Amino acid sequence: MEISLRNLTTRTVLKEGIAVYLTHDLRFLRLIEMFSESTPQLTLMITVILQREDVEWVTGLKTLGSFATISISVVMYHRSMRSFQKDKAEMTWTSSLVYFLWNLLLIAPRVAAIALSASILPLGMIAVHFICLWLALIFWAWRQETDFMDSPCGEWLYRATIALIWYFSWFNVSQGGSRGRSIIYHSMIAVDIMLLLGLWWWWNSDQDPSIFGVPALAVFISVGGSYILGILGKIVYYKIFHPKKKATEESGDDERQPACLEEEPLGMDEVDIPFSVEVQSPLPQPPPRPLTGAQKRMQRLAACR
Repeated sequence: MEISLRNLTTRTVLKEGIAVYLTHDLRFLRLIEMFSESTPQLTLMITVILQREDVEWVTGLKTLGSFATISISVVMYHRSMRSFQKDKAEMTWTSSLVYFLWNLLLIAPRVAAIALSASILPLGMIAVHFICLWLALIFWAWRQETDFMDSPCGEWLYRATIALIWYFSWFNVSQGGSRGRSIIYHSMIAVDIMLLLGLWWWWNSDQDPSIFGVPALAVFISVGGSYILGILGKIVYYKIFHPKKKATEESGDDERQPACLEEEPLGMDEVDIPFSVEVQSPLPQPPPRPLTGAQKRMQRLAACR
């Protein structure tokens, strides 16, 4: 829609390559939909199942399919962002599979811990937990000085959206130092998972808590162990399976924008130059215009992959 409006309101003819932005925008919107709609709905469904302690095999398959769909959306978004940057190698199917597995191992225990606590704790406690953590994550996004939208209000909306995604899964939003931020995030979420599991266990301690006959200790170890396995899988992925950076011809190529962002130089075309004029030197080129809208968003996101 943004591209169509720009075509109507400006005389600049956008290249066909601008369609790339639409693809990446759709991937990003799909990712937002996954963590703002599908994941909360999945958490609610698991909460109801835990409260009733009754699940049909069809419901179980739907639950597993939902976890897989969320992880696949994360993988497809990451693949899309990798392909956007010409100086970065694209992901292979093997690396995509490993990326899918460790994301599944990180997202599933996070959702399970929230569902377990929501199945037994008062609704007010769950709401307070979400709001406090969400506000803290918004503050962290602000501290990272994100520059994604064209207006301050839009930027705060973006930070609030990122904080919602962070409530369930890691998402890099700024360049440089991603390893340190990832360690901080996973440490914080691991502590939060242990806190939620501990509250669930303590709140049910007088009733010998169990889920479908599984003792609370086994549930605690399974959920916490799955998250640890996910972190180990992430480490293995970035050590072995993560695509290496493509070799560049010049040292400054890392900062070069993707081909679909480049604009044709403004100057006289050969057919417009009079035959009687001898061209001594090329005309000076105007400074590049700053990126806005979809172009700015996709360059920011791709640079963080």
